[in-house]
Amino acid sequence: MSWISLDKINKLKERFDYVEINESDKGFHSVNVPKENLKDFLKFLKTDPEYSFKMFIDWTIIDHGVKADPRFEGVLILFSPEHKERIIVKSWAIDETLPTLTDIWPGAKWAEREAWDMFGIKFEGHENLVRMFMWETYPYHPLRKDFPLRGHEEVELPSLNEKERMDQLEGLQNYSRMHTALPTLEDLEITQKKRLPNKKSQVVLNWGPLHPGTHGTIWFLFDMEGEYVQECDIIIGQLHRGVEKLAENMNVQQIIPYTDRMDYIASMNENHSVCVAAEKLLGIHEKIPEKAKYIRTMLAELSRINSHLLWLGTYALDLGALTMFLYTFREREKIMDIFEGISGARFTINYFRVGGVYADLPYGALDAIEHFIKDFPTRLSDYETLLTRNRIWLKRNIDVGIISEKDVYDYGLTGAVARASGVPYDLRIIDKYDAYGEVEFDVPVGEKGDSYDRYLVRIEEMKQSARIVEQCIEKLRKMSKNDPFFYEPEDKKMKITIDGRGTKLFKGEVYAGADNPRGELGVYIYMPKDGIKPHRFRLRSGAFYNLQIFPKLMIGRPIADAITILSTIDPVVGETDR
Repeated sequence: MSWISLDKINKLKERFDYVEINESDKGFHSVNVPKENLKDFLKFLKTDPEYSFKMFIDWTIIDHGVKADPRFEGVLILFSPEHKERIIVKSWAIDETLPTLTDIWPGAKWAEREAWDMFGIKFEGHENLVRMFMWETYPYHPLRKDFPLRGHEEVELPSLNEKERMDQLEGLQNYSRMHTALPTLEDLEITQKKRLPNKKSQVVLNWGPLHPGTHGTIWFLFDMEGEYVQECDIIIGQLHRGVEKLAENMNVQQIIPYTDRMDYIASMNENHSVCVAAEKLLGIHEKIPEKAKYIRTMLAELSRINSHLLWLGTYALDLGALTMFLYTFREREKIMDIFEGISGARFTINYFRVGGVYADLPYGALDAIEHFIKDFPTRLSDYETLLTRNRIWLKRNIDVGIISEKDVYDYGLTGAVARASGVPYDLRIIDKYDAYGEVEFDVPVGEKGDSYDRYLVRIEEMKQSARIVEQCIEKLRKMSKNDPFFYEPEDKKMKITIDGRGTKLFKGEVYAGADNPRGELGVYIYMPKDGIKPHRFRLRSGAFYNLQIFPKLMIGRPIADAITILSTIDPVVGETDR
């Protein structure tokens, strides 16, 4: 990843004497700005042509512990599309408050709600600072360091077994009767009303949280005037499992299986982000064996095809084209068979490791992948014949849910959603992690940014993924069976193991990630000193930020467009909720 140079940061220091520079020997320089100067400084960064950091990436919090004063620190990550570089801006939360950034980047809205929900930080000027994942009456903030990992077990939840044997339960049944709090129907009603404080109409349509069209447990609220949507909001959190909290209590290899359960449709890609970030913090990203880099790149692109096939099949099904679902799942099964042959698992793969991969490719794996890749273009051509010029398909997609280039920057949209709006933002090109700097491929972009462009971009992305996989196969065939697939440190003080035992992360901070099928999954790790467990482990979800644009796209649209727009945004709830 290209980061702002120290020279450009020093120029900021010369212009703004309140700026403090945090230098890093790994190139991830950041600046610290007082809370009272933060907004003016950010407006300069966004508008000055020499910097032009106009793309919002992430906005989160570090809890430095109960003894620290001030205790909480805001961390903002921005990207400059013109200069292809990033910057981290930090600011201390005085009296547990920070200014809202929603008037500079609307995409900060959900990030600030999440920071309030998880850390209890109040954002001055935020128009409706409600919780993001938990229900409104929940009294705690789970990502604070003094919140116990098991939660506050204060609600009695007896089981049926206890009726006969009461407290005489033994063995595996001898669990605690106490449980963390669960929301009541009254809590949910309060939560719903808080989300639409300016309700205009008499009818509020609830869509979900358990509706097949939402592709997961998402609860949509539509304030309706006839068939048209006046206001809209989304209640997520039903799948929130505290992955970041769990990650801060284990070693980095142990974190990887948890990311399998986030975007379970593209679990390889989720694993990839953690590996890339941790390897950069350890300073070993350029030492990863070449075989491991090509294997990871090849499987990540197969996983992208796998994910896009599921998207295409269910998207077409939602719009009435049932046949496509059957075709795409036929090809998807072949990819999952390949994954099973390599890793032993079809769904939650857990094959990538910090330092390489878990094991070498088995005999015959490259033959199976090559056979699939040679056959796939014909199948993809069949899909296009069915859909691309179909008049019903065109009417349901063209000019529906238009996302502008400015929306992409303001909301931090990534992946195919951003590229369909003409923004060629792709970490595979910008960062060139693993073997992406060694293979040739094009980044497809759209012209209008509507649902049809998002369809076309994903179709073309599958073609480009197949092209990358072909190049990886050719390269891997030239490698020996004895070539390493896992990094063995030369420095005896550094210990990197496949199961993570003894693996220490170094003092410092890093933000890195991967371009996944649903956008950029970024990983921010902050370590105040060397240690096994990350002090702060932040997962910047592409699906989370992409979903945030949905209410804006729906206002003024007929309710029938909700299916089309949601399908082409393509969120996955395991990742949005984390």
